[in-house]
Formats: sequence, structure tokens, C-alpha cells
Amino acid sequence: MIGNKLRELRKSINLTQEDLSEKLAISRSSLSLYETDKREPDGETLLKIADYFDISLDYLFGKNHTTLNMSPPVSSTFLTPNEKILLKLFRQLTTEAYQEKALTKFEGYIDCLTELDADTVTMGNDAQSIPSKKNVG
Repeated sequence: MIGNKLRELRKSINLTQEDLSEKLAISRSSLSLYETDKREPDGETLLKIADYFDISLDYLFGKNHTTLNMSPPVSSTFLTPNEKILLKLFRQLTTEAYQEKALTKFEGYIDCLTELDADTVTMGNDAQSIPSKKNVG
């Protein structure tokens, strides 16, 4: 039932069965059986597949023909919820130029936060919160 879809997803990001089976923590032979529809994955494995490829179970079962994204995944099993949000937002940028601009801005923002954090640690108990632009006159 899901075999063709699973094989298509795997090949779309140039993974071998061996590579994907390692990422999903399943045997290569099990993956092969799933891809040939000789065996159905259990619920836990279905969730791993959907999470790894950042797709819905509906898509995997052919009920929804659009994916959330088809960018090569960063193993989302190891991402925090906030990292997943950032990755999805980044992937919404339509051109490489927009992605480069966003990265530059984001790096600057992170540097600023890191400096503020370092200043707060240096100041110890005397640290006061810095008013946001909303609170300033």
C-alpha cells in the first residue's frame, strides 16, 4: 500500500535502503519488504517515516497528494520543536537569495542575543532587564 510512496520518498533524497534503514532504526530487509508491499510497517515505524520525511500519514497512504516539503530532511527525530519550526520557516523561503538574507539576519540576531546573555552573566545579580522597543517612550 505505501511501498511505492516510501521508495519514491527515499529516492527523492538519494538515499539507499541501507541509509534509510539506519536513520529509521529498522533492518534493511524490513525496509525492502515495506517498499515492495510484502509487509506493512507498524504504527511506530509509520510515525518514524512520516517524521523523518516531514510528511503526513495521509500523504504516506495516498490520501493527500501534497507533501509538507520535499527538501532533504535533517533527521527530525533529533530536532527540538523550536528547531523544527525554524527549519519549516526557512524552507518556505522561495529562493536561495532569500535564504542567504535570512541567514545573515538570523546570525546577527543570535550574535546580539549571545552578547546580551554574556553581559547579563557578567553583571551578575545587578542585571536588569532591557526594555523592549514596545516599552520605550
